[in-house]
Amino acid sequence: MKENWPRQVPAVELDAAGVARLVLPLFPGDRLRSFAPVSGGLTNTNYKVQLVEHRAPLLLRLYQRGIAPARKERAIDTLIARRVPVLHFFHLGEANPVTGHPYAVLDWIEAPDLQQSLAYMTQERRLALAPKIGRTLAAIHGFRFEVFGFFEDDLKIKGPIDFDRAGLLAYLDQSLIQGRGGERLGPELTQRLLAYAAEHGNILSDWLQQPSLVHGDFNAANILIRPEAGDEIAAIIDWEYALSASPAIDFGNLLRPPFDADTTFAEALARAYVEAGGFLPRDWRRIARLADIFSFADILNRPQAAGVVVADARRIVAGLLEAPTS
Repeated sequence: MKENWPRQVPAVELDAAGVARLVLPLFPGDRLRSFAPVSGGLTNTNYKVQLVEHRAPLLLRLYQRGIAPARKERAIDTLIARRVPVLHFFHLGEANPVTGHPYAVLDWIEAPDLQQSLAYMTQERRLALAPKIGRTLAAIHGFRFEVFGFFEDDLKIKGPIDFDRAGLLAYLDQSLIQGRGGERLGPELTQRLLAYAAEHGNILSDWLQQPSLVHGDFNAANILIRPEAGDEIAAIIDWEYALSASPAIDFGNLLRPPFDADTTFAEALARAYVEAGGFLPRDWRRIARLADIFSFADILNRPQAAGVVVADARRIVAGLLEAPTS
């Protein structure tokens, strides 16, 4: 779904001297062979960097939302790297002498993201990939915490958050009524969504057994695959929005279009998730769709929201309201 969403902030432009100044101190005596901006991503700026002596390419990332998301991403990498494929950090700098942004030098993985691959993927390949994603999600959600909430940069919880009916209603009030989201969603959809959440929000409690590590932006753009190796999962990237929450958040994000109407994909995903130790409540797909409203309420309330983003949010909300409730 996010393939048509514009960047939230302009990319940061670097020349060869700037790239060399950030990367070469980590590789004394080496020289810059080439660099190129990497497409994708809505917030940070990424460059693929190739040195002369260090043969493996590198990823240079400039964090444009400050140091806290960068520290959190590195902490998650350290926590889960043995069980979940992620990018390895060579270095994290809290500021840089070229642009001032926090930056990181990471592994470069030569693998397309799933969003790029979907256009030429057969249904057979999609169904073969679903169990791999399911097992990866089970591994992510296997990391548990004491309470639900957003992470500090050291993965301590800032403050508890409610992901039940009361929490959703409070967040919708904050985002749509007190905030700017309701104006963008429109009065009719806003009132229908509030009524729906009040009537059906109790189902969220069926998936709140244990606070789990949740990616928070688990969609096709953040899943790297290796087509030459049977579409194995190469890495899960971009952990800036990770939190301690219900696994329903990640399932809701993943099962947006184009996967929302693919029942066989969802079934294969679910079977592998459960076989790998994950828990799914009976009405898990409906709960996931409702949990995804937390994300869209946040998106609608941001200071800037592009027209295509608002249109997608309206489509997701309308689809939830029109779906069967039993």
